[in-house]
Amino acid sequence: MKKKLIIAAAIAFAVFAVPYGSSALSTVSVASENNTVVTPTPAPSTKPVEEVKNAVDAIDASKITDAASADNAAVALIKIGSQDLKEAMNAGQDTVNDVAAIEAAYKKAKGIKDTTLANSGAVKAVGIVGAAFVAPDTTLSVEAPAATPEITSSTYAVTSTPVYVEISLKAGTYSVESLPIPVAVTIETPAGVDGNKAVIFHFVNGGLEEIKPIYNASANTLTFTVNHFSTFAIAEANNTATAEGTDNAFGRYRDNVASEIANAKDGATVKISRDKNINALPNDIMQALYKKQTVALELEYTFEGNEYTVTIPAGKAEDNAIEWYGPLYLQMRYGK
Repeated sequence: MKKKLIIAAAIAFAVFAVPYGSSALSTVSVASENNTVVTPTPAPSTKPVEEVKNAVDAIDASKITDAASADNAAVALIKIGSQDLKEAMNAGQDTVNDVAAIEAAYKKAKGIKDTTLANSGAVKAVGIVGAAFVAPDTTLSVEAPAATPEITSSTYAVTSTPVYVEISLKAGTYSVESLPIPVAVTIETPAGVDGNKAVIFHFVNGGLEEIKPIYNASANTLTFTVNHFSTFAIAEANNTATAEGTDNAFGRYRDNVASEIANAKDGATVKISRDKNINALPNDIMQALYKKQTVALELEYTFEGNEYTVTIPAGKAEDNAIEWYGPLYLQMRYGK
């Protein structure tokens, strides 16, 4: 037993190298008996994207010159929050590039080699950012999945045949499932998929995460950031709520809700009832709440057979570029 504990402790430190005694060790991955590295479920995003970008910009890669300064930079990224950093990296290539610069300096200071890319599936990975913070010896594997889950309860209507892939990250021989610092993966756009219309569907913990990837037309690549690895599907898709533009019934309803918020009295709560069949919140309604800091919103909805009620308190709306706030995110952030 003592030997097992020593080995587990050694793996934990190797999986995420931070200064001994740092409070960041509370989020360090630990190895389980089945050679899987696990971490606590990341907290929901709570910070505006611009605030996160500024926090990343404040980490000066040029000052990462030795192991100690490299560890300090990693701790600074951890403190931003995995979910918040993921959202910011998915919102723009500039934040991905900033994290890449920090990682490059981190690798140089600590003598860490590049992540090995192992491709055997229908999709080819051509780049990764952030894996060096996990361990000094990492491998990203992209292969055919054991199962191809159906894309259901989505805010998107899939318009092409999905391309499924299993993406995994290993630290040595140990599988990493979730990350205290998110990882950006760049893949070649699958054949038959228009990168401008592509959506990444991530099947995780029994739910569905939808990511609008960053499309590089000249390289024909898609970049997306995650803090968990499992099965993914890539397909062309249209947002079901906006496919017809604002000149439709739902568009008019959104306009009406935004107007109701703007004209509501201080201290009022605007309600969207379950019968409206809305299980994701569009950015225009969130922006209306952000502008009217004295009004709250209550949203009732059903998702995957479960009934939820979320309340966005007055003054707690978010101000960022996220197009849609999904049902699981709303529940984690504002649920009761």
